[in-house]
Amino acid sequence: MNPETSRQTAEAFIFVKEENMSMRYRPLAKLAMVLRSHADEDHSGNIIYAEGIDYVVDYDRGVIRRTKQSRIPDWSRHELYGQVVFDHAAFKNCSNREFTVYGDYVYDNDQFKDCFVAHDSGNRAGVERWLSKLRTSEESSIVVFGDSISAGGDASEEKFMYFNRVHQFLNEYYPRSRISLLNKSVGGETSKDGKNRIQRDVIPLRPDLVIIGFGMNDQNKYGEGVGVSPADFESNLCQMIEAVKKLDNSDLVLVTPCLPNPKWWYSSGLTGRYAEIIRRLGREYGVGVADVTAVWEQELAAGKSAESLLLNNINHPNDYGHWLYFQAFVKLLRDNLEIIETKEA
Repeated sequence: MNPETSRQTAEAFIFVKEENMSMRYRPLAKLAMVLRSHADEDHSGNIIYAEGIDYVVDYDRGVIRRTKQSRIPDWSRHELYGQVVFDHAAFKNCSNREFTVYGDYVYDNDQFKDCFVAHDSGNRAGVERWLSKLRTSEESSIVVFGDSISAGGDASEEKFMYFNRVHQFLNEYYPRSRISLLNKSVGGETSKDGKNRIQRDVIPLRPDLVIIGFGMNDQNKYGEGVGVSPADFESNLCQMIEAVKKLDNSDLVLVTPCLPNPKWWYSSGLTGRYAEIIRRLGREYGVGVADVTAVWEQELAAGKSAESLLLNNINHPNDYGHWLYFQAFVKLLRDNLEIIETKEA
């Protein structure tokens, strides 16, 4: 790969009729795009769509559309098409699984330089001790603790779940290290459940790294309130952080949540407020923050739709969405590696 270019792999798309859909980056025309039915390019059931027949790319504008005769599924046939607000309980199938396709293309690196600059959590430390252990090839353990997203919700394969991507990244970066990963996440939980479970399910394991990911279900709107108020969310998270910090050998990463579909009836619109609490506590306690909310907002600002990022069309990321979670971890890990290398210089 040319050092001045990067490859976007398995970016998710939802196509509506023959409407233009934004691509995350503006692709290079000299290197044609590949569009397929599955995120895994080696999937046995892959359908490879033909450019010019199934879809058309405007390389100058960075947009893509399906053709009228395309084999690509048309989201206008989805039962939620045209809904301004929806309650998932009122529909038989809200999923975007049958309508999501994935594309690979090459783009100029100039478009990527400032990708995360505007979304800095302000916390550049937090996992130095753990990373230093990996650098010396010591045995290390990770525990993932959160809700259904941190349980892998709606990833098509285990290898695409964000925490497994992180695990694979670390194994490749530290090939001599021995890193175990244990997942203690439970679907549907809030920070209140996490607070009540952490002493039983996490602390006795004394892991080298704990990844805590709550907030999505806390922000859910119910009547006049939310699942867990911002104040209670902060209190619950503080108790979890303090429980981990009492361990002598454990580092901690807090994960901000992705944004739910704003058309979903139970979306409160307060995800950013919960994310800011997580960022602030990360700074106050000196623990790592993988700022997924910021990465997600960047995608939406670039023109990606909520439907193209959420497989269940509600609050679970698709394979590309799990990759965005992973990118937030890459940012955090690289920042901490820079700190370690600067200290050693």
